[in-house]
Amino acid sequence: MAKLSVLFKALLNNLFASMPLSIFLMVLYAACIGWATFVEKEYGSIVAHDVIYASWWFELLNAWLGLSLFGCMLKSVKYNGFKVSVHTFHFALIVIIMGAGITRYYGFEGNMVLEDGGSSSFIESRDNFLNVLVSNDVGENGTQSDILPLDSFKKGYDISLSPYVRFSKFSLDTKEAFDKPLSIKSVSIINYSLSSLFEQAKNENREIDPKEIDAKKRENHYLAKFEVTYDGITHTMLLSNRGERAIARFGNRFITLSWGPKFIQLPFELKLDKFEVINYPGSQMPSSFASYVRVIDETHGEYPFKIFMNNVLDYKGYRFFQSEYRVKRDEEGKEMHDENGMPLYAATILSVNNDPGKIPTYIGYTLLILGALWLLFDNDSRFRKLSNYVKSQKVLSIAFLFCGLALFQLNTPLYANTESKNIESDTSKFSQELPRKKSLDSVNSEKKSHLDKQLREKYIQANEDFIAHIATSKESAEKIAPIFADMSDEAIRERIEGLKKIPNKTLKRFAKIQIQGFDGRIKLLDTYSDEIMRKVTGKKEFKGLKHNQFLLGLMTMPEDMAKLRLIKVTNKEILDILGVRDSYVSFEDLFHKDRLSDVYAFSISPNAERLEKFEKAYKLYHFVNTALKKRDSERNEFDKQILRLHEKMDLLMPFSIWHYLRLIPADGDSWIPFGNPNMLDIAQIQQSNPEDRKELTLLVYFLEDFRLQTRVGVALGEWEKLNETLLFYNRYQALVGGSLYLNPTLVESELFLNKTDVFPVSQYFYLALGMLLFFVAFIAILSNKQIPKWLGKTCYILLFCVFVAHTLGLILRWYVGGHAPWSNAYESMLYIAWASALSGVIILRKSYFAMCGASFLAGMALMVAHWGFMDPQIGNLQPVLQSYWLNIHVAVIVASYGFLGLSFMLGITNLILFIFRNQQKRPQVDSAILALSAISEMSMIIGILMLVVGTFLGGVWANESWGRYWGWDSKETWSLVSVGVYACVLHVRLLKPLYLPYIYNVLAVLAFSSILMTYFGVNFYLGTGMHAYAQGEGDSVNRLIFISLALIFILVALAFMKRKLLHTKETH
Repeated sequence: MAKLSVLFKALLNNLFASMPLSIFLMVLYAACIGWATFVEKEYGSIVAHDVIYASWWFELLNAWLGLSLFGCMLKSVKYNGFKVSVHTFHFALIVIIMGAGITRYYGFEGNMVLEDGGSSSFIESRDNFLNVLVSNDVGENGTQSDILPLDSFKKGYDISLSPYVRFSKFSLDTKEAFDKPLSIKSVSIINYSLSSLFEQAKNENREIDPKEIDAKKRENHYLAKFEVTYDGITHTMLLSNRGERAIARFGNRFITLSWGPKFIQLPFELKLDKFEVINYPGSQMPSSFASYVRVIDETHGEYPFKIFMNNVLDYKGYRFFQSEYRVKRDEEGKEMHDENGMPLYAATILSVNNDPGKIPTYIGYTLLILGALWLLFDNDSRFRKLSNYVKSQKVLSIAFLFCGLALFQLNTPLYANTESKNIESDTSKFSQELPRKKSLDSVNSEKKSHLDKQLREKYIQANEDFIAHIATSKESAEKIAPIFADMSDEAIRERIEGLKKIPNKTLKRFAKIQIQGFDGRIKLLDTYSDEIMRKVTGKKEFKGLKHNQFLLGLMTMPEDMAKLRLIKVTNKEILDILGVRDSYVSFEDLFHKDRLSDVYAFSISPNAERLEKFEKAYKLYHFVNTALKKRDSERNEFDKQILRLHEKMDLLMPFSIWHYLRLIPADGDSWIPFGNPNMLDIAQIQQSNPEDRKELTLLVYFLEDFRLQTRVGVALGEWEKLNETLLFYNRYQALVGGSLYLNPTLVESELFLNKTDVFPVSQYFYLALGMLLFFVAFIAILSNKQIPKWLGKTCYILLFCVFVAHTLGLILRWYVGGHAPWSNAYESMLYIAWASALSGVIILRKSYFAMCGASFLAGMALMVAHWGFMDPQIGNLQPVLQSYWLNIHVAVIVASYGFLGLSFMLGITNLILFIFRNQQKRPQVDSAILALSAISEMSMIIGILMLVVGTFLGGVWANESWGRYWGWDSKETWSLVSVGVYACVLHVRLLKPLYLPYIYNVLAVLAFSSILMTYFGVNFYLGTGMHAYAQGEGDSVNRLIFISLALIFILVALAFMKRKLLHTKETH
């Protein structure tokens, strides 16, 4: 008996208190959830959920990991005593797992759909079930119509059912329904989408494209066959997972099967009084949307409540969150709008949950944060022991920290492409099709101001002399006509050179004109021109032509700009199609030369007939159409390049740019563009509304004079009249722009932010500081000589100055954008760089060269941000992002990347040092490796603590915003993968491997790949989930990824030859 007891204890110890097994389980867990994100990409979230996240074996793995963590913690307390910080942190993880388990098994979530003016007391579950309903006795002559009302069904069951698991041997244990046995057994299940495809291909006698199979798999349309037996009668019933019902008669009763969500009745009901959507001014992008509901409860009466994003209704244990809404559609499926062009809303959708696991989960989160903070300050913690060891080492050993930073070239373009959709171009169609709505070329009668009419009239009268000023310009127009009639290459070059000579005072006045983007944000032409030029040329300045000059050229000299080779094209196949050998192409290169007259005719005065000729002239027309017909996931790199080139063509189309320049403040919050200047008809305007006639006439004259005076300046060098024209329009916008018009402080701030380019400039200073001591430190560590202190102090002063400039730049961007500057990929990279520099200025200030290392990391982060794959454009936030929880969550989690990146680079540094090890000649190298490994581990501890806290704070944000603190979104899943990977790296020392310094540094380097996948891979390769900034550039960087991996493995292999370095007692 005693032996059995010993064996049982040993078994429990090995299964639930073994550190090696716990680390293995963490690795297995991370691998499983990482694999699930790839399953989601290929087959959709439903398959990933059913096959992995909701599977029995994954639930078992969660439980085993939780019990193993608990067992290891008890074992640690027994042998090492109770350490408050360490055990509080680990106990918090156990509490969180328990809370998740309670939510998983005892909570539920679903949706409530409320139509306008309607009410409901039912929730539709988010999971799918096999719903079984048995009707009342309808008699021998009863029909299906006798049982349609739900009240006719007195017996029902629901069984969780998935097409991917649990169906092969599925059977419902015999149940009693009206005192008679009921049994259901699955016979088969087929993928209906695939079966239909195979049948169609067979009938058409053709081969099936693999892409067709992938597309059909994602449709997730299944048919199940069930054998149902009741009251001695058996029927075979076919059932689709699209929610249709199957019904069959069994004696005097009917049985209905449905495969889909089940309906849960609440003890109260909600009525929708009103649904409201508030868009950003002048756009269709929602700023917020809200449901005005009334809670109707027979016990407590009724009361009103407003549900909107981040404002939750809590009632009787149920939580209601604003999720989405539906728009009314006509019989053809098109959106319906009111007389003002606003969508008509059919229903609001509220997500609902009942989560008994919320309180223990939040308790776990609280303990986790307290434990994480305590770990950093507890004298008995691993972090403090490492800190004491580092302090005991010579400065020279620490000095070499920055060497690894210089090798951060691994962080090559695995970037998140946030190429904004706010650049005003539409690739979903040929955007030259007319008529265009709401522009001055259609003599918009809605052009009225909400400002005081007398003030408006007074301003117009005061500027009537402007019309007289226009009349005096005829002589100038006649003088420059021959100059612009000459379309030779030499003449065009001279005019472009003339454009470059515009005085700074005039250019600044042009830059201050305000424009409304298609996302509703008001910005300066200076900002817009920068965005357009970057989009077309990929540069801020092109062959001496600055961005404002570039936009002026598009607005006033479109024929000249159409001949300039401005568009960067890297795809050789596209260049071959265009017949161009240069890497830059012009607008005219995109069309057949013998049909250019058709192109210009269409651009001057578009109509259906000319559009048809334009399409025939367009060399890429067929390729653009083919790409547009494909879904995003089906487009290859060629398709994407074609569509990008098409967007640039649209912007360079003569006179097209005027359709995107929403320069005229109109009714309410929407600004309108001038439209095609060639289609403005003064005679027609003179017949418009008398209240608008003078103002419209004045605007048309402004447009004509603006174009003329720009050309006069280009041809004759006379810019003064253009300066007066621009001053007129600056004052006009200030008068009629209303509350949207940017105040002078914002204008100057935005101009300063654009002009200084603080982030690209900071990038070079950061990199220079990191590189400055690279060779010096390398030589010093090998020759065992001290590095001059003045050099380190100089670096600190310079770094501090650059850091202050970087900080002021972020504050300025925050002020200009109106929200915290970490809402997209570009801004988050700016923040990672800032956090890295902060660690150098404050945390690592006592180690000058560690400080320089942090500087190099900051520089590399900024370099990645400006490599052209991330869009620096400032945009408006989606409603869900307007939460203080977002600021906390993103700030913490993104800052952790800086510390983990520092560990990565220190790992690279140490692997290089391993190659140069020589115990007899260079013993100081070993000391440097151990010291740097300690700093690396300290940085990793800070990084993982911030990553863990940031990840779970994201759960709080999600739960308070849309009612689900963990939804297995790809981004949060890979964040959890990273937590598991780094947890394994930090705990591997407890396994007491022989050559720990080498093993640790190899793992520190390889572990960073999980961060790269979290930040870049999700955005570019997976492209799934709400956290994905954008997709699409992954194909272009695969080669660089493989090269980087190859270099790392070569470094690991070379270091392996001299791996035999034992750790000291202090470092273990």
